[in-house]
Amino acid sequence: MVVPARMGSSRYPGKPLVQLAGLPMVEHVRRRSLLAKGINRVVVATCDEEIQIVVQSFGGEVVMTSAQHERCSERVAEAARGAKEEIIVNVQGDEPLMHPEHVEKVLEPFRDPAVDVVSLLSPLHDDRDISSPAVVKAVRRVNGDVLFYTRSPIPYFIKKTECQLFRETGIRAFRSRNLQEYAKLPETPLERAEAVDMLRFLEHGISVRGAEVAGVTSGVDFPEDVAPTEKILATDPVQKALLKKYL
Repeated sequence: MVVPARMGSSRYPGKPLVQLAGLPMVEHVRRRSLLAKGINRVVVATCDEEIQIVVQSFGGEVVMTSAQHERCSERVAEAARGAKEEIIVNVQGDEPLMHPEHVEKVLEPFRDPAVDVVSLLSPLHDDRDISSPAVVKAVRRVNGDVLFYTRSPIPYFIKKTECQLFRETGIRAFRSRNLQEYAKLPETPLERAEAVDMLRFLEHGISVRGAEVAGVTSGVDFPEDVAPTEKILATDPVQKALLKKYL
């Protein structure tokens, strides 16, 4: 598994090292990832020495990558180059509330040999999230594959009908060969316009299976997300129990 993290976030510079319940955010993600069944190795991929020093101080493994990557999937591909594992999981370093079960969920579809790429999705209902460009929305085909990703609110309801919209959670998995193929493919127009990694797969005709997880997931995108996240860690029974396992 690879956890990409960098200090130069356009929306929240330095957020991988922001303190949450006494630990840097990226360290929460790394430790939670290690609790997932089927995961035998977790590395943090970064181009920043500050992150390298902090993660290594906790005994974590770090792979230093190029500072030129615009897409985190490219950073993950570089970090995973030459890896022996057939499946590479990417968990964003700004997902401190992720559950180990989320990682296990994104691995399940690979039982089907026809599946090459998986994106974890959670149901989206909050109107504020639907209208927020910080939240990447997704819709699926009837077979479960992702039809499209966008930062815009979709669909446009000419007729009110039941239509499930999803949040793209920032947890993805790839067969190793497909991840390396991604890094070699040229950047695509929609990917560039939306700044959404996974659109490169769709625009090049590579299917992405959408694995649905129940409940709401959320990351830390802005400084104002820190206090609510800390409150959840301190008050939610499930989060408190999970926190106790690795503190």
